[in-house]
Amino acid sequence: MMPTFAKFRPLLLAASLTGLTISNAYAVDADLSKEQTLKLCLEYNGLTDANEKKRYLTELDRRAQLSVTDHDNLDTINVEPGATACGMYMALGKPLQEEGRQLRPMVYKVVHVYPDHYYVTQSGLVMEKFERIEGKMPPKLTADKPRREGPPVIFNAPGGTHQTPH
Repeated sequence: MMPTFAKFRPLLLAASLTGLTISNAYAVDADLSKEQTLKLCLEYNGLTDANEKKRYLTELDRRAQLSVTDHDNLDTINVEPGATACGMYMALGKPLQEEGRQLRPMVYKVVHVYPDHYYVTQSGLVMEKFERIEGKMPPKLTADKPRREGPPVIFNAPGGTHQTPH
């Protein structure tokens, strides 16, 4: 005769649900060293607990993602040239829009659009800050190339057809 587990079903169900809630509690308190850097930078802006902010800041410092400018301006929620893109995300949150372009290998230029300002980053550092004014276009990702003159014409060059009088 096979034993029945009917009387144990509620107990097993409760134990499995408790296990799920415990694992979720540990997931919230997970190790930050396994998180992606960009995710840490973006999440920092939404944190309200001072201890959590300190944990995030310590982890990002450990990864060498923040500059002196970032540390100076995090409390004032101000972003100036010299700050890192991570520091900008930490202070201001996710931008309304971003547009980027690769200038040359390993060099990227990105324009970040926020409600009051445009920030231009190049290779992860804030290079310029522009006030956002209605009707005024954001900064360009590429500079207009100047018109160049052709090379000077050299007479008496090998294979040339011009002869100077003697």
